[in-house]
Amino acid sequence: MSRNILLSLIFVFVLALALNTAVWADYDSDEYVEFGSIQNLSVIDADKIPYGESPLNKLERGIINGATFWMELPAEVARVSKEQDPAMGATVGVVHGTITSVVRAGTALFDTFTFFIPSYDKPVMKPEYAYNRADQKMRELFW
Repeated sequence: MSRNILLSLIFVFVLALALNTAVWADYDSDEYVEFGSIQNLSVIDADKIPYGESPLNKLERGIINGATFWMELPAEVARVSKEQDPAMGATVGVVHGTITSVVRAGTALFDTFTFFIPSYDKPVMKPEYAYNRADQKMRELFW
């Protein structure tokens, strides 16, 4: 089975080379690369890709927040400890952090499973990533 798939992929690749397939990108320049029979291969400038307005932005946000949602817990402990006192941070901060972590995990699931539905550049929860908030709150508490 896997041998047939591999042979099919090789056939498609050879056929594409034989038909002089050109790959085009949205690029303002006339820079071309010539390699064998492939001509007019446009250069892709990664800085010009509107990544923030693509479904990949929303998918990335969902995956990163899914992996880092737990960082809301120490962020809330640090916030409550700074605003009130460390004992309140160890009690009330843990409760607030747990609730905020659950909400962040929910937004991560939402972003991951609905990444193909617009809007791509508007996060459900601010800040966009949990680690940004945790980093900010820890710096405020300790530095």
